Amino acid sequence: MKKKIKYSYNVISQYQDGCNVIFGLEFDKIKSYVSKILNTLLSYDEVCSNTCFADLKFDTLSFDIIFVDDNKIQDINREYRQKDRPTDVITFALFADDDFKMIFENEINLGEILISVDTAIKQSKDNNNSFETEILTLICHGVLHLFGFDHLTNEDYNFIVKIQNDVLNAILS
Repeated sequence: MKKKIKYSYNVISQYQDGCNVIFGLEFDKIKSYVSKILNTLLSYDEVCSNTCFADLKFDTLSFDIIFVDDNKIQDINREYRQKDRPTDVITFALFADDDFKMIFENEINLGEILISVDTAIKQSKDNNNSFETEILTLICHGVLHLFGFDHLTNEDYNFIVKIQNDVLNAILS
């Protein structure tokens, strides 16, 4: 992307009491990392040329990040994916999945990323990551889905994991 893109995103908590700090990770810090994730992702040619919005005219990308618990994400996983178990992240890629690709007032609404805090806690321990790193990994993964990337094949999965690892290494080092 050669032009400067604005980002509009909300970080929302439906986890426990809806506070803006989850296990010591403040939403303001998450928001600063989200901008870094987006800027870094869009600096990769292989990402830019393959997004669902490549070659379209717009000024702003918008989306929501919503933190939930395992019960909520399991309900969503059951209803929309017919999988009756909790998962770490679910995306609703509204723009990527829309055949009409509507752009309203030069803004693309990419959709929503839902992240289970409970599963992120478990995975951070299993992956020997900090909770912060696990959350950022899930955000980056979710953003890639909103950009139109999927992992139906091993090759696609490896591409997504490589890109998200590269992005996290770049922003956390």
